[in-house]
Amino acid sequence: MKALLFNGKEKIVFGTSQKPKIGNHDILMKIKAVGLCGTDLHIYRGGLAVPKKSVIGHEFSGIVAEIGREVHNVKVGDHVVGEHVVTCGKCSYCKVGKPNLCAKAQVIGLQRPGALAEFLSIPANLVYKIPNNIPFTVAALVEPLSIALYAVREAGFLLNKRVAVVGQGPIGLLVDQVLKSAGALVTGIDIRDSALAFAKKKGWVRHTIRPSKDNPEECVKKITPEGYDVVFEVVGLESTTELALEIARRHAKVYLLGVFSAPSKINLMNIVKKELQVFGSWTCANVFPEAIELLARNEVDLKSLITNVYQAKDGAQAFKDASSYQGNRIKSVITF
Repeated sequence: MKALLFNGKEKIVFGTSQKPKIGNHDILMKIKAVGLCGTDLHIYRGGLAVPKKSVIGHEFSGIVAEIGREVHNVKVGDHVVGEHVVTCGKCSYCKVGKPNLCAKAQVIGLQRPGALAEFLSIPANLVYKIPNNIPFTVAALVEPLSIALYAVREAGFLLNKRVAVVGQGPIGLLVDQVLKSAGALVTGIDIRDSALAFAKKKGWVRHTIRPSKDNPEECVKKITPEGYDVVFEVVGLESTTELALEIARRHAKVYLLGVFSAPSKINLMNIVKKELQVFGSWTCANVFPEAIELLARNEVDLKSLITNVYQAKDGAQAFKDASSYQGNRIKSVITF
C-alpha cells in the first residue's frame, strides 16, 4: 500500500508499506484524510525518537474496508473516525473511565503504525460512525476537537464565566469554539495578529490580547478586574504557563493542555497565594460521540480551520510547509 514514511529528521518519503492485517476485534480502515498535528511536526523536526520508515499520523477519517469476526458496531462501507490511544482495558485507569491515562497505552502514529497510509488497522471499539454528508477532510479534525471538548468538559459549568485561552493555534481555536458553545465569555491570547483577528472575526472570542504588543495586566483589568475564572494554556511554554497563572483570579481553575518539550520553572507562589486549582489535560476520554454530535449540529466550525490540503504524493511538501508556520496557515490536511 502507498504510505508516507518518516525517514529521519525532516525527511518524509512517499513510498510503500505492508498492508496491515486485522484481528477479530479490529477493522481495516481505508484512510481518506489525515490532519497534521503538532506532534507529527515535532517528530518531523527530530523532537521524538521514532524509528525510520515509520508511518505516523493520528488525526484521521476514512471508510470501513474490512471488519473482524467479533465487530458489530460498524459495517463495511461506513464513514468513520477513530481515537488514537489503544488501551489495555484492564488497568486501574481504564477501569475508572480514564483510558487516556492507561498504564500500557499505545499511540497510533507512535508505538503503532499511523494513519498516513492507504489503510489502517484499528480496534473497533475506538471507531465511530460519522454522517456521510461530513467531508472526510473535516471529519479528520474530530480528534483535535475531542481534545478541546474533553478539557472544557472537565472545567464544568461555564455559562457566563470569564475564560481565557492562551494560544490560538488549532487546539486553542477549537477550545474557543467549545467554550462559546458552553456559554463562556472568551478572551483569546496569542502573539500573532492573524490568529487573534481570525478568532475575533469568527465570533469565537469576545476579546483578544497580544502579549508582545499589549500589556496583559492592563488588558485583563479592563476585561475582568479580578482576573479570569478559568484559563486554558494551549501552547506548552514556560512563559505562557506563567501568564496563565498570572491572569487567573484567586481560586480560579487553570488547565494545561500544551505539550511541553522541556522542563519549566514557574513561580509556584502564584498557585499557593491565589489558591489556584491547576489541572493537566491529556488527550481525551469518552468524548468522541459528543464531538461528532457537535459537528453534525453545526455548533462548531472545523472547515474554516483547514487552510491547506495536499494529496498524499505531496506529503513531503506538506510537512515542510506546515513546519514553517508561515502566512495564515492554521491546519494542513493530507488526502489519500
